[in-house]
Amino acid sequence: MSLERPEGPQAAEPSGGRARHRSRRALVIAAAVVVLFGSSGSVWWIASQARTPEQRAANAAAPPPSRITAKVSDQQLVEKMELTGKVETASRTTIAGVQPQGASRAVVTGLPAAMGKTLKAGAVVAEVSGRPVLLLPGRFPAYRDLKAGDKGPDVQQLQRALQPLYGTAVNGTYGPATVEAVRKLYAAAGYEAPSGQGQGGGGASSGGASGSGAPSGSSGSSAGAPRGGAETDGGTGAAPGTKGGASAPPARGSDAPPASGPAKAGELLPAAEVTYVSTLPATVVQVTAAVGDAADKPLVVLGSGGRQVRAALTADQRTRLRDLPNDAVIRFGTGPYEGREGSLGSLAGPADAKSGEAQGNAKTGGQDAGSTSGAAGTAGAGTGNGSGSGGGGGAGQHEALFVPSGAEAKEGAVQQISVELRRSPKGALTVPVSAVWTDLGGGSTVTVTDDGKERNVPVEVLFTHEGLTAVTALDANLGAGQTVVLVRRGKAADGSEGGTDG
Repeated sequence: MSLERPEGPQAAEPSGGRARHRSRRALVIAAAVVVLFGSSGSVWWIASQARTPEQRAANAAAPPPSRITAKVSDQQLVEKMELTGKVETASRTTIAGVQPQGASRAVVTGLPAAMGKTLKAGAVVAEVSGRPVLLLPGRFPAYRDLKAGDKGPDVQQLQRALQPLYGTAVNGTYGPATVEAVRKLYAAAGYEAPSGQGQGGGGASSGGASGSGAPSGSSGSSAGAPRGGAETDGGTGAAPGTKGGASAPPARGSDAPPASGPAKAGELLPAAEVTYVSTLPATVVQVTAAVGDAADKPLVVLGSGGRQVRAALTADQRTRLRDLPNDAVIRFGTGPYEGREGSLGSLAGPADAKSGEAQGNAKTGGQDAGSTSGAAGTAGAGTGNGSGSGGGGGAGQHEALFVPSGAEAKEGAVQQISVELRRSPKGALTVPVSAVWTDLGGGSTVTVTDDGKERNVPVEVLFTHEGLTAVTALDANLGAGQTVVLVRRGKAADGSEGGTDG
């Protein structure tokens, strides 16, 4: 009889049972590992928290005495103000248009003066209603139309402007030589000079062969009545003073008043066709109008004279600059004047703009340059330009004008300025601000440490800047290179109680 292994699915060992058995065993091993590591960590934590009474006492004790120190320096402490400005011309003149007499409207018909262009005496700044606005050097604007036979300071100013160009004599009388110089001035600019009636005629007639609206004379007073500027001060009616106390003698020679006769080109110079600038040549710094615009507004801004640097300020900065000491150094940094020294020209602020007052400073005695003088385009007075120095400041803004030395720079260039506000005197010492201790009586001391010993030295505080203090010692026990205490903790080496300076 033989035994045989039964065949079929019922005789085979189930495979699912073996898999479940291996999984349970792995879980048991993992749990045992976790319990082991947890027990070890607990034991380590308990051991780490255990302290003996001696250890607890040591941890609660004060740290050993310590101090933070620094060296005394004899380097001068300098407080500076750093500013950023822009280069501009020292004097600016705004040219405004005036309606020429004989024209129905004041219209800009030409703007030959482009931005950045340099203009000399006799240049055409603008063209209004077909007539030129000629540029000449002078201290005040034209206030009336000039015609042959006129006298006055405005005639002298015209003659001074024409003298370098045409050799015109300066005698204060608008005579034949001046008439010829005016004719040449217009011809050089490419325009026909306006003509007028000679002395004794009523009004000046309209000139210009092109018929482009040349202005007519504006004065029609009788020969016997004094006119503005004719043997007067230019319109007030008061007789001008002379060196000898008497009136000037009648003009003789080539510039004597012409007799009545036909109108000649150059016998009339309308105020609307000439503008005066204090210094020439001038640079066009701004063009504010365009061809076709109404001309009764600013057209062009000219800059002349030397260069200056305009910088915006805060109210506090302006106060500091106003009190600038005489020996303060102003040095230019990055920019066209880098490395050069300069001076403070003037200060301007909102209060000055309202009151029109000027303020100087102890260093320069300069005036604020924010005010503007002169009228801009008043047709009734015949004024064709408004002039002012410094260009004026922005509304409500504090500004300073610095005057550099050396060659001129480009208008609008950015320039850094460093102003020395204060400098510690020779012999003064410099220490960190935390080295100075103030006692209950208000006195100041520094604590010097030497070989573990400390001593207090009374000092006078001069000023503090950027964490450093300039001091002078009130005795001879403080010098450069010595060590001073900034912060100390615990007991000092001599047994005294320490603290901090805060």
